[in-house]
Amino acid sequence: MPLNTNKRYIVFLDLPKDIASKIDKVKSKYRHSPKRYPAHITLKQDEDFLINADEICGIVHDQIKNQKQFNVKLGKPQIMPNDWGWNIYLPVKSKGLNELVKKISKSLEKFIDPKGFHAFLSTKWEQSNNFYGHISIKGGDKEDDHKNLLAKIKKEKFGFTFPKNIVCDTITVANLKNNKWEKVKSFNLKNKNFKN
Repeated sequence: MPLNTNKRYIVFLDLPKDIASKIDKVKSKYRHSPKRYPAHITLKQDEDFLINADEICGIVHDQIKNQKQFNVKLGKPQIMPNDWGWNIYLPVKSKGLNELVKKISKSLEKFIDPKGFHAFLSTKWEQSNNFYGHISIKGGDKEDDHKNLLAKIKKEKFGFTFPKNIVCDTITVANLKNNKWEKVKSFNLKNKNFKN
């Protein structure tokens, strides 16, 4: 199945625009693929779904309707090997983030197209104890010189110092069209001081 399909959706936690733009400046130096969306923290990795955008947004809304804003701490660039290569990323620490990822993943799992590209692979990871919150900088194949690349990325200034504390207050559902993520809908999270 082709990578570019209008059945493909993703759910992510938006970063503040000024932080996302600074991270994107670094990413653009090392990525040779087209920019798909501003830097973000993925909550549900992309999958092909059997249901439409409105239904996906409805399910996500039900899972996050009482969710408060996330206080997030970004760490220095690290590297993680995976089955097909490696991923250089900024580690993310935030109370309750991994639990929300599992919650959203489980709520959408039964609607994934089993014939989709790499169906359920990311879903299994999201629901495992191996999941880690992160902001991807650059991924690659096992043959690529990732150690040298990591050293270069570690020297980047990013426009801020690590660790960096930020507040994330929106969650977005996006659809893959023409090899780019297009926002379907964003949900505002409750302010920490919100009272029912």
